[in-house]
Amino acid sequence: MADIDFSELSGNLSEHVVVDVRNRNEVEDSGQIPGSHCIPLPELETAMDLSDEDFESKYGFSKPSTSTSIVTHCLKGGRARRAGDIFKSKGYQARVYEGSFTDWKAKGGDVVPGKP
Repeated sequence: MADIDFSELSGNLSEHVVVDVRNRNEVEDSGQIPGSHCIPLPELETAMDLSDEDFESKYGFSKPSTSTSIVTHCLKGGRARRAGDIFKSKGYQARVYEGSFTDWKAKGGDVVPGKP
């Protein structure tokens, strides 16, 4: 599983399904990478076993196919690595954004604000 860095991700954001595995309250408190989708790490394995319809109903976006380019991130990278391993174990193509949200913000990446 190859990692992805800020320059590659920010330059091709629309080409990936970015999965934020932080808890929902973390995303609401600090915001998120534009276009990313929150699936908290404790839910990820179960989420990827859902039917396409149930997945979309619960998470609000289409369930990625096994050929989709998925990028995982969290706050600093640890949970993102575990999420990448889960995706890989289920046959998905996942890359880990090692620096995750902390790196994204430090390098000036756009952030969609969380809830006030």
